[in-house]
Amino acid sequence: MRMVVFLVAAGLAAQQPSPEPLPTAAADIEQGGKLYRGSCGYCHGPQGDGGKGADLAKPKLERAASDEQLVNVIKNGIPGTEMPGAWHMIDNEIRQVAAFVRTLGKVESKLVPGDKVKGKQVYARAGCAGCHSVRENGRPVGSLVGPELTAIGSRRSAAHLRESLLDPAASVPEGYLIVTAVPRVGTAVTGTRLSEDTFTLALRDLAGRNHVFEKTGLKEVRKEPKKSTMPSFRDKLSAEELQDLIAYLASLKEPS
Repeated sequence: MRMVVFLVAAGLAAQQPSPEPLPTAAADIEQGGKLYRGSCGYCHGPQGDGGKGADLAKPKLERAASDEQLVNVIKNGIPGTEMPGAWHMIDNEIRQVAAFVRTLGKVESKLVPGDKVKGKQVYARAGCAGCHSVRENGRPVGSLVGPELTAIGSRRSAAHLRESLLDPAASVPEGYLIVTAVPRVGTAVTGTRLSEDTFTLALRDLAGRNHVFEKTGLKEVRKEPKKSTMPSFRDKLSAEELQDLIAYLASLKEPS
């Protein structure tokens, strides 16, 4: 009986179509590059070296080890992140983009200068954990006011990290919004928007507390796009401290 089950399973597996290889023709890769620069370059950088989006200029992509995984990520996006699906592309165009992205991974991985051990000490002294958290032994250590930084090195390039530290407002993620809710009765609350619909508004204040308001009970809602609650470290850290902090943040990667 076990042999019969094994043979049936083997037969079904044999019937599964093999993954379609990515195109390799120069014309396809060139077209993939055009599509990439038009739809992906804003976040991932024109050369794939990261920005608001992940650094793609490396041999191994954490979320797309195989070509089919890469095609799926481009097609469907990554739920819970800023990565949208390419709903505006047909399948062949998606595969052309994937083929171009693979060429970006053939460049040599860049070494981030600085001392990440000292950078972790700078992270602690600068009070970064007062807003951000980093997972240690599976548990977040720090605050939930700002974005979690556990895998920030996989999602942001060193150049983007530097910009975020020196000019936070220039690197505000898509969808991040500072809001002040002024109730008809009670104290105004300022924080980051967690969610909003026709009837309710949810915020997380600067102390990490969550608030949900019925919009009918609000006198005013003030929204401040392109604003960050994070201070600039331009005049707070020396050049060496800044580079060490960047090296530490860049070392925070998703597990392989």
